[in-house]
Parts: sequence; structure tokens; C-alpha cells
Amino acid sequence: MMKLKPLCYCLSLALLPCIALADTNYGQSTPDLLTVWSSPIAANPDILTQEQMLEQNKVNAAQAIATLPGVVMQKSGNRNEYTIKVRGFDSRQVPVFFDGIPTYVPYDGNLDLARFTTNDLASIEVNKGYTSLLQGPNLMGGAINITTATPKKPLEGSIAYSQGFARGADYSHNMSARLGARNDLGFIQISGSQLKQRFTPIPSADENNAAAGTHGRRDNSATDDKRGMIKVGWTPRASDEYTLTYVKQDGEKNSPPNTSANAKGKYKYWAWPDYNKESYYYSGITQITDGMKLQSRAYHDKFENTLYMYPKKGDTPDYSHYDDYSTGAALQLGIDTRENDLLSFAAHWKDDVHRSQKVKNGDWMRYKDRTWSLATEYQWAATNDLDLVGAISYDWRDSVETDKGADDNKQTAFNWEMMAKYSLANNDNVRFSVSDRSRFPTQKERYTTEKPKDGSKGIINPDLDPERALSFDLSYEGHITDKWGYQTSIYYNRVSDVIMAHTVYRGGKAFFQNQNSGRVDYVGLDLGTKGNVTDWLELGLNYSYIHSDPKQVAHVEGLPKHKAYMWMTFIPVEQVRFTIMEEAQGWTYNRIDENDKLAGYAKTDLRLDYDFGYGVSANASVNNLFDKSYEYTQGYMEDGRNYWLGIEYKF
Repeated sequence: MMKLKPLCYCLSLALLPCIALADTNYGQSTPDLLTVWSSPIAANPDILTQEQMLEQNKVNAAQAIATLPGVVMQKSGNRNEYTIKVRGFDSRQVPVFFDGIPTYVPYDGNLDLARFTTNDLASIEVNKGYTSLLQGPNLMGGAINITTATPKKPLEGSIAYSQGFARGADYSHNMSARLGARNDLGFIQISGSQLKQRFTPIPSADENNAAAGTHGRRDNSATDDKRGMIKVGWTPRASDEYTLTYVKQDGEKNSPPNTSANAKGKYKYWAWPDYNKESYYYSGITQITDGMKLQSRAYHDKFENTLYMYPKKGDTPDYSHYDDYSTGAALQLGIDTRENDLLSFAAHWKDDVHRSQKVKNGDWMRYKDRTWSLATEYQWAATNDLDLVGAISYDWRDSVETDKGADDNKQTAFNWEMMAKYSLANNDNVRFSVSDRSRFPTQKERYTTEKPKDGSKGIINPDLDPERALSFDLSYEGHITDKWGYQTSIYYNRVSDVIMAHTVYRGGKAFFQNQNSGRVDYVGLDLGTKGNVTDWLELGLNYSYIHSDPKQVAHVEGLPKHKAYMWMTFIPVEQVRFTIMEEAQGWTYNRIDENDKLAGYAKTDLRLDYDFGYGVSANASVNNLFDKSYEYTQGYMEDGRNYWLGIEYKF
């Protein structure tokens, strides 16, 4: 049973002034959201600013996003990837946008969110209910929009360094630097960061487990992520802006051995000496007339990784190399049709190319998909208090090239959604949305013929249909004070044509094949509050409940029914900020076809910030204060107690 004692105490305090609670941005400055193509009426309250992320010690995007209601962390074991589920939808069903650019590994559609450090991010927005179809295809479960910072002053910059300690040693460091300048003609910014972890510290409760590691350190658990970014913007007039961005991210990571006594699979651990991403982005805003605006994007994303899989028996590792890229462009035209009405059109094109080798200097396997999307959205001010938004889109995907002899396969999808927003006299509002959206199957789902984890063989199914989700969301956003707000949401998601691996027999031998055969219903509740309770206390608190009802399998794996997150910041004097963070979630099923459960947990973190003035500040923190042993995936424990000291200079 999950131990929630510290959290329950804080919950009881927060629930005194109101019953319905959720994470909102009330009473806070709203970050620049120009990367999100959507009706202004549909603006999302689930936004994290950089200040919130850093003050709560969230060093990567995965940790930050998991603090929002309706979002839970996931971890793929051997791959050592951190992903998330949003109201039951997995990472392939909730696409990630980086400055408005869709970003994922073309082959499998996933993205390791832990590789995105928060040092140079401006904000993260998570769309869970109404998610504008103007953003492109595959928005079945919502969208995650990551926005990078841009300079606001003639000259500004920052430099920061943090050192982490665990098990009596310096185990990690996090450093970053940013320099930017802006004038009437535009801006330029250069930034860089590194997050390096020498090992994962073992919680004291697991230090006698020989399979976990030695001397309090997980075996084969080091990671290193380095990122450099250059942004150049041209602003010929106040309404127009054109930005070029170059991002180079080099990484290496290891995956420690599974500590479970019943661990399956042929491999002991995996290692990636290369886990790299290189990106070229263009975005533009052009005010054609007073009532007409054109937005444009173009991009080229390169993903490269090398994987060595070390077997449990023998010394020779298996090899895999990916050299993938995505190239695309998009246009959006917005037209003011009445004083408060907006008609928008969007068109998207994207080519996804996957190239892989199973042997060094061996033959290349190559796949290429081409995806198109056309969408329109209308924002209508029906009355002074009632706003309506509706959208439709048509998406299609063609398999342009494949090594599996199935070049002609294609999928199409029609999507629609509607939202009504009613504003009350006290500035509270009620939202109701309904949508029917889709997701195309990935290249891996259509063409994979093996599972490296256990060595099983598969049969391709290139003609898989898109998955679909019929979703309903009812939300209430209110205020307790001008600087303290709350939100509550109830929702229902019916997911159909879910792609699942089935066992099929050919010639008396068992194979797996991905098929459209599943349906899962999700019913849930998100509650939360955030804001300034007093001059000396800031509070954020949310709770999520979700019930899953799969029709073709026994369970939904990695999805707790209960999840909660809380932070409280005390400000005894102007220079000092002390933050307590508590996160907790209930047990989850480990696999879809087994009754094994992964225990729930509650974890406490602390952070102290001191502002010396003149742009200089220092911080000290403790993560996992009580050295809790917990896992997102069976056999892959998370960090035990660790300590951090940091310093930062801003100008």
C-alpha cells in the first residue's frame, strides 16, 4: 500500500479553502506561446515556466512534465528511456514539439525526454483536452510543447553550475551558460549545457543486492548529455519575426542490469556510446494585413545512435546503429473574420527516414514515410460570455520506401474536435470539449521482425490502420484570490484500433505480429491548485485519478490509479526561498498479461535558494530525502538520496 502520510497532511491543509483543485497559471506571467498553433480561446492552463522547473530541481523535461496532473512517468527498462503517459496515452500517442517542431525518432515514434535538459527552456505546455489540429497529425492523446528561451533585453546572459553528491562521492554535475542580445532589428542567442552523471546511487535498502551494483553504485549507469544552441532572429517590424535555430546535442548513456530475480531476456545490459541529435529550424510570423497573419516553419532533424547489447552469456555484444532524419515544413494562415472571431488554415508535410545497420560497416536497411495534414479551425465569439472553437483535419501517410517489399501501403485519417468555453461574471470559466483524433502506426510497428530484448521473431503488418480516440473533457477554472487559482477536470477517453502484439503460428512456430485489435476506455479526474497563498507562502498541489478498462488484455501496464504532486515554497525573508516537494503514486501492473504489481511510492525533495543580489544566487537541495527505493519499471531502481550545491549568475 502506498504510504502517503506527508502528502496527506499537506493535502488536508490545501483542501480547506476549496474542494476542486488543479494546476493552473493564474496569478503568474504567461510565457511566450507563439510556438503553439491554436485558437487563443483554447489557451492551456497546464504550463511550466523555467523558474518553476529549476526551483523544483527538475533537471530534465521528463521530471518537469511528470509534476502536472494527469501525467505519470514511465521508464523503458533496457532502453533506459524516460517517457510519460498523459491520461493513459503513451509517448507515441502524445507527440512532442520543440519550438513548434514535431520531434521523435522516426523509426519507433518515441523520444527519451530525459535527454532534454531544462537549463535553456522557457516553458513546457501539455495539452490534454482540446488540442488544436492546426499543430499537425498524430495528436490522438494531446501534445507536449517545449519552448526554448529567447533574449528580451539588449544584453542578457547567465552561467550556472551545480554539483551532485551521493554515496560519499561527487556523482553528477549540471552546468549551463547563455548569452543573448536584442535590438529593434532582431536578436541573437548562444547557449550550451552539460548534464553528466557518473553513476546512479543505490538506495540503502538495496545496497546488499549484488545484482544492483557495488559500493552503493549501480553498474553500467553513467550518462552524459551535452547541448549547444544558436538562435538568430530578425524583426523587420514589431508584428513580424523570423528565427533560425541550430541545435547540436551529443549524448551517451548506459542501461544498468535488471535487478529482478525473474528478469527475462538474453541481454545483461545495453550501452549507447552515441545518442545524438542535430537540428536545423526555421520559424516565421508575417502580418500580411491588420486582420491576416501567416506563420511558417521548416526543419531538418537528425537522430543518430549506436547501441551495444551485452549478452548474459558470452562476451561479444550485438550491435545496432540508427541514422535517421526528418524533414518537414508547415504553414498556418489566420484571418480575423469578425471582432473576436478567427478562421485558421494549416498545412503540414513531413518525410521520416530510418536507416539502420545490424553489423558494423554492414548493409543498410532503409524506410521512408511521407505524411501530409490539412486542417482548419474556427474561433467564434457566440456571445459576450460564450466562445466556441471547432476544427477538422485530414491526414494521410504514404510508405515511399521500405526494405520489406510493401512500398504501396498507406493510411488516411479524418479528425474533428469542438470546444465550448463559458466565462462567468467572477472571471471563472467552464470548458467542455469533445474530439475524435488519430495516430498513424510507426515504421517499427509495421515492419519489425524481431524483439532484441528476448530474441523473439515477428511477422510484418504494413497495412495497420490508425489508432483512434474519442475523448470528452469537462473542466472548471476558478480563482480563490487574484494570485491563487484552481482547476478541476473530468474526462473520458475511448481508444479503439489499439495496436497490440499477438502470437501467431506459421509452420508450427510461434511469431508475434502487431494487429489492430485492442480497445481501452479511460475515465479520470484531475484536481489541482497553484498560486500565492500569502506573501510568504506559495503552493502547488495536484491529484489525479484514472480508471482503465482494457477490453482485449488483462491490464494497462505502468498506469497508477492514484498520483499526486505537491510543492510549497516558504519565503521568510526576501532573499530566501525554501521549497518542499512531495510526489506519490499508487501501484501499477508490471505487464499487460501478468498480475505482477509494481509497488507505489512517496518521495520527498527539498531545495533552498539564496539571492545575494547583483544577479548572484546559490542553491542547495536534497533529492529523495528519505532514501526511498522505488521503480517505474520492475528491476530498474531510481536514484537513492543525493545532494546538490549550485551557484548561478544572471545579468
